[in-house]
Amino acid sequence: MSLFTEIVKSAIGASNTSGQTENQSQNLLNGALGMLQAMGGIDGLVNKLQQSGLGDLAASWVGTGENKIINPQELANVLGKDQIAVLAQQAGIPESQGASVLSQVLPAMVDKLTPDGKVPESSSF
Repeated sequence: MSLFTEIVKSAIGASNTSGQTENQSQNLLNGALGMLQAMGGIDGLVNKLQQSGLGDLAASWVGTGENKIINPQELANVLGKDQIAVLAQQAGIPESQGASVLSQVLPAMVDKLTPDGKVPESSSF
């Protein structure tokens, strides 16, 4: 089971089959990647977090140290509740848990997309 599947399973308190959680995890990751592309990649997300006063969180996700935790409500304020609802629907998770799940998945995803501790210059992410 992948890291992201474990995160999703833990975040939603899944007692369902791992195959269903694997599908939810994959759908959430695909939706989050699409969202990143739409906002201008990791740079766009980092800028959005900085504008919201959460630049230290973004820096920790990109950097090589430990990822700081983002509060689900803060994430919903940054990304917008509609965006979170769309991602939750795509993933097949309850909308009420969308921000909570994404607040755990997004830092890990950004961390994995920036393995050298910096945003890749030539990447669309």
